Amino acid sequence: MAKCEKCGAEVPEEELYEALGLKVCEICKLKSASASSPSQPCG
Repeated sequence: MAKCEKCGAEVPEEELYEALGLKVCEICKLKSASASSPSQPCG
């Protein structure tokens, strides 16, 4: 098992992803992806 560097959750090694230079779980990866690409542009 491996640990998410963002939330600390233990996940299988194959379920770790790289996001913003960290090895993170899928949930954190999706959160960082949505945070870095906002759905609505600034007005």
